Amino acid sequence: MRSNAWLRTVGRLVCLAAGLCLGLPNGAAAQQPATTQPGAEPGVSIDTRGTVELHVQGADLRRVLQLLSTQSKTNIIASKAVTGTVTADLYGVTFVQALDAVLRSAGFRYAQEDNFVYVMTDAEWQAWKAGKVKVAVKVFKLNYITADIAKTLVVPAMSPDGTVSVSPAAKIGIGSSSSDAGGNNLAVEDVIVVRDYPENLEKITAILRDVDVRPLQVLIEATILAATLDEDNALGIDFNALAGVDFRSLSTTSTGMTSITPGAVPADQFDKAGATVRTDMLAKFPPGGLTIGFISNNISVFIRALESVTDVVVLANPKLLVVNKQRGEVLVGEKKGYLTTTFTETTATQTVEFLETGTRLLVRPFIGADGYVRLELHPEDSEGDVVVTGELALPTESTTEVTSNVLVKDGHTIVIGGLFKEKTTNARSQVPLLGSIPVAGTLFRSRDEKTDRKEIIILITPHIIKQPADEIVSQQLKDDATRARLGARQGLMWFGRDRLAQTHMRWAREHLSRGEHSKALWNVNMALSMSPRMDEAARLKERLTKQAIWAQESRISGVDFIMERMVLQELGLPVEKIVMPYKPRNGMKLDKSVRDALGIGPRPELPLEGPGKSDPPGEAPTTMPAVGTPEQLEK
Repeated sequence: MRSNAWLRTVGRLVCLAAGLCLGLPNGAAAQQPATTQPGAEPGVSIDTRGTVELHVQGADLRRVLQLLSTQSKTNIIASKAVTGTVTADLYGVTFVQALDAVLRSAGFRYAQEDNFVYVMTDAEWQAWKAGKVKVAVKVFKLNYITADIAKTLVVPAMSPDGTVSVSPAAKIGIGSSSSDAGGNNLAVEDVIVVRDYPENLEKITAILRDVDVRPLQVLIEATILAATLDEDNALGIDFNALAGVDFRSLSTTSTGMTSITPGAVPADQFDKAGATVRTDMLAKFPPGGLTIGFISNNISVFIRALESVTDVVVLANPKLLVVNKQRGEVLVGEKKGYLTTTFTETTATQTVEFLETGTRLLVRPFIGADGYVRLELHPEDSEGDVVVTGELALPTESTTEVTSNVLVKDGHTIVIGGLFKEKTTNARSQVPLLGSIPVAGTLFRSRDEKTDRKEIIILITPHIIKQPADEIVSQQLKDDATRARLGARQGLMWFGRDRLAQTHMRWAREHLSRGEHSKALWNVNMALSMSPRMDEAARLKERLTKQAIWAQESRISGVDFIMERMVLQELGLPVEKIVMPYKPRNGMKLDKSVRDALGIGPRPELPLEGPGKSDPPGEAPTTMPAVGTPEQLEK
């Protein structure tokens, strides 16, 4: 026995030395466990920290599960169908990791319930789950994406047992129709109903929360600048010299000494010799410019010079607000109609077509998360007309347009198209040979030089809308438009009915701020006499008189009278409770049943300022107040 112990000690020292020579950590070689032989007892150990070390080779699965149960003091129950062998070497793993690795390698699953771990086949696990986990139904209301899109996105997160139903798709487009008004179509947001296990419903909820978000909008501004410059320089000389005859004998006429038109040669002049030398260079000369003329008995000379410059600049600047990935179109122009006729063997059909001209912008934006916007766009600026030739109407159009797909940073401007075109024309008319003589040849020629320059630049600027800040700017622009409208009204003559009505309303507000109710009422009546449809004046009069403005008027609409009679008949009340002249201005004084039947609710209003003066209502104030200061108007 001592000899065997000594041999084992020597063997361990040899193994330790071999480990050191191989570079293993101190004692590692001695700690290497022996590999379990097939059919041998499995090696399973769990330390005080719960770390599992397992070494098995071809071991019975149920025996390995039993050792894991006894070592970890965990209740593990395996079904009858759980059989097989397992081979594994695990180091420093937890109990759950060891159990999962052993069962997964053997093709089995487990479920934990209370203090028990049940090991079963996949089919048994599915049946167990179906019995333990109940499916639930959840309704998801969508704000910005359609139900069909949501269904496509949530199906991957559903279990095989899950189902999904969607609401009908909403109609798109805004085409006019006299027969389709929507019927009883769904008039709320899109809805999907999902039936699945609770954990799957949680995943679906997270998906929809991330994708069903408010889409971004982009304000797109296109600038189309077209500049045309036409220069025309012309110089020509016409002269006419007669011999043997003069202009008087030819019944010659002249228009303001700028041209001359000889008449017919008298018959008796043919008995005498005569001659003429003339040029006709100014026949097609452009109108305008400088004309110098000289006429004597038998000589006329006309010199004409012209320089004309035409500079035309066209600036089109359409703007359009579009939701991300949606198509937008704006057209500011006109549509000119013309008839087209289609002939067949038996019939001729006429249809009305339209030529659209003006400034147009078509665009579809794609907003990126990095602040860039990709744009599919087509800006266009055109002009045209329909020319009637005989029985035909032919449309003609001159257009500047570009179609492009560009990438632009938010708020930046980029040139997406341009054109520079220059055309120079040099026309020269002369008498052969004589017109080519230096200096003197000027008398026998004319020149017309034209230069046409055309430049077109197309710019695009996108701006991603930041809702709160941009809505404030939009409100400011709306206020600017109101100021422009009121400024145009102030430009009208002071004695116009509208100006006088506005003036009396301003005075009424000033009197009201000082508590002078009777004077305010007189000005309100004056304003209504000049502008009976002024709603502000009518409402103020009702508040001052405490009765409806139509209280003393006869009933105009029989339909309203019949409807009110029918409503009050059902309530068992006399119709006089609401029919003028007994109808009070404040509908809250009516019986609650009447208010509920007619939909009358409270009418919030600020109280009238001041106690009022004692002058009789309707009398004119003794003096007209001056226009209030801004401080008074603020009150």
